[in-house]
Amino acid sequence: MASYRHGVRIGNWLEDEYAHQDLLNDFIRKKEQGQLLVQRLARLQENIFKRVELSVSSDGFVHFGDTVLLTNPDNKSSALEGSSEEQDPEMRGDVTLAVDMEEVSLYSDEPLQLSSGLSAVRRVDPIGRNAFCIVSADGSAEGEPLRYGQSFLLGTKGGVSDKLADTKIIITHCYTNRNLAVPRTFCVWSYFGREFEVICHNYLDSHRVEEDKNHWVIITANPGPEDGTMLERPKAFPEGYKKESIS
Repeated sequence: MASYRHGVRIGNWLEDEYAHQDLLNDFIRKKEQGQLLVQRLARLQENIFKRVELSVSSDGFVHFGDTVLLTNPDNKSSALEGSSEEQDPEMRGDVTLAVDMEEVSLYSDEPLQLSSGLSAVRRVDPIGRNAFCIVSADGSAEGEPLRYGQSFLLGTKGGVSDKLADTKIIITHCYTNRNLAVPRTFCVWSYFGREFEVICHNYLDSHRVEEDKNHWVIITANPGPEDGTMLERPKAFPEGYKKESIS
């Protein structure tokens, strides 16, 4: 059996040293380029959860270029008539449309990108993930009002003359003619946790009218001194109306 003095290298020591040096060089390169996992996560947190300012609708219209929330409002009366899943308190409450992210992209050297997947989240405060820009699909100029029946695109952070802001509407997918919906019977697990499934399906009642699952409200910023969104705006009462508490 051969004997060696202290300090003698054996085995594939040279290959191991080169491999270690390659790992170190790769770490330094990724750190300088901001591609380390911890750096990518920090940027994701900064962009996705950064508060976004919603557009203020001074005329009651939604305009191309506006930054808005898309909310599927909770209907407490329908919850009493729905399935056991729909009656679950965990499935109730106002939810907003939000973009999802492929978790695998965190481990790629490519720039972080949101996927085309959607889900509905409980939070109704505007952040980078659930705020959308109304984008024209037919060449309409920025600032022009969006009309009922007019095609548009939703960009992450872009008929009749009725006002769309804070009014229940139906959003229909142009190619399938199916309506955007939150069924409130299934949940999905995304990178961000447990959220509501968003699908395209026409939920019709016995009168062939869209149900609450298909209802959406475009939420703009609160133009009043209270700040926040129109969801948080105090309700206005007619002049001379006396609000009385009921015991």
